[in-house]
Amino acid sequence: MIKRGRKIVGLAIMSACFIMTMTGCMQSSNKGAENTTSQEVATVDPNLTKATKMEYIIPEETGEIFTEERQTSTKEEIDKKLSTTLYTPEAPLVYYNPFGTNLRSANIYFTTEQASSVTYTISVEDQTIPAFTRQLENGEENGVTTNHAYQLVGFIPDMDNTVTLTFYNKDGAEIGKNSFVIAIPKVETAAEQKLTVEEVKDVEDNELTDGLFSVFYGRRNGQLVNIDLYDNDGILRGELYVDGYRTDRILFIDGYLYYSVDEDKIVKVNRLGQAEKIYQLGQYEMHHDMAYQEDRNSFVILANDTKQDTVEDMLIELNLETGEVSKLIDLKDILPEAYEKAVLPKGDKKLDWAHVNAIQFIEDDSVALSFRELSSIIKIGNIFDKPELEYILSDKSVWEGTSYESYVYDKVGDFTAQAGQHSITYVPGEKEGEYTMYLFNNNMTYSGTRRDIDWSGYTLAQVPEDERSSYYYEYKINENDKTFELMDSFEVPYSGYVSSVQQVGDNQVICSGAQRLFGEYDSEGNLLRQYKSAKEQYIYRTFKYTFDGIWFAENNNN
Repeated sequence: MIKRGRKIVGLAIMSACFIMTMTGCMQSSNKGAENTTSQEVATVDPNLTKATKMEYIIPEETGEIFTEERQTSTKEEIDKKLSTTLYTPEAPLVYYNPFGTNLRSANIYFTTEQASSVTYTISVEDQTIPAFTRQLENGEENGVTTNHAYQLVGFIPDMDNTVTLTFYNKDGAEIGKNSFVIAIPKVETAAEQKLTVEEVKDVEDNELTDGLFSVFYGRRNGQLVNIDLYDNDGILRGELYVDGYRTDRILFIDGYLYYSVDEDKIVKVNRLGQAEKIYQLGQYEMHHDMAYQEDRNSFVILANDTKQDTVEDMLIELNLETGEVSKLIDLKDILPEAYEKAVLPKGDKKLDWAHVNAIQFIEDDSVALSFRELSSIIKIGNIFDKPELEYILSDKSVWEGTSYESYVYDKVGDFTAQAGQHSITYVPGEKEGEYTMYLFNNNMTYSGTRRDIDWSGYTLAQVPEDERSSYYYEYKINENDKTFELMDSFEVPYSGYVSSVQQVGDNQVICSGAQRLFGEYDSEGNLLRQYKSAKEQYIYRTFKYTFDGIWFAENNNN
């Protein structure tokens, strides 16, 4: 971890810290200037002192990151600099990870005379590390601005990194280019700089989708792990800091990142890395997943109630405007008979009878939940008023002889239902009451709290674990005739626990977390490229995000 403080690096010691070169000055370039209107030219405060060289600040001293005081004071420090000094592309303000939220990133601030958009490229002398190029998001609807503030991700630590900024006018014509070199400090975390990459076949660049693989690790032996962001070459390009409990998902809402950084803490982070809001969950602890309800501007969160003797069986609601946290559903009230049948395994202190590991909204007031301990996907309706059980997707044997038997939908066709599933995802259909849902079928027939379940009908699991596969599953669900049908499936490396699947364009990003690997598959289920971690920790999930509208422009083609 970088120690925080202020280390200001100037041109006078450039041999140790940076070299600045110019390959086309923004202020002196007249290319495309004939198309410039008065609204596209910066109005500069004459009282500002014009910077004559880059100001590069490296934090040094460690401090708690996710506090309002820490985040606010850093923003005030930057704002003060920008209010007194005019930074330019030739003499910008560069601040390594100022808010402490994203290792391997640096913020850059400057003003241009002409409104422009910017792409950047980061490169190092190591020929095994490809250059990293993206178009930057500037927050303007028209895509150009004279007031530039960006968080650049993709730096390689403990190396000199060359940064090349390329400027374009509103018509897309190149109007200037600047390059400089900064020394990125060494980062002491558990992150791997490069994953082992297996090229399954010759893959064209356009076969892999754009984005950064966001790898969410489990915690092992108390070791803290951050959110690691890898490019398509398996190179670590960012590392979002977390305080304690791992993050399992990032939600993107109105230009902000939302993710958990501890069991009882969720943050709202802007495109420059500032945590603008820090939400506390009080007596509740988040577990695994959350979903956004737009009309209520709230998160529905899977949680533990620390005052109860059960875990992973609670839904709470977090109001994003007020920060208020309220209990929504105690699942023991929805499935009391299933709870009563569960037994506490020897050595456990709290009963994990449901182990709900994923949540998806189906309508505005109903959710699908993945119950790992019961190998069931369960829909609950009217969650904000009077919650009620609507259906169950599983093999009928799990619920045979219980009062919930009639809620289990019929299977259409001959297939083995999912077992120990993770990462369910809802996809709307064209007809009312019909939709699809895809998931990672772990194919793990075990429940530590329900030894009475008969697994004999799960034929895919009737082989030794070392010969077993997990599966990508896609169901068609018909609420009108109360059926579910397996529309698509293919084998993936076996993982009894954890894991995820995500549709990205026409491809699938699939993580077999117990084996510490993930891969990208094409629409036919063919593996294109696989990535392997050397860490001891399981990979809980891997999702691929473009970060468009956050760090990168949505029309980014790189």
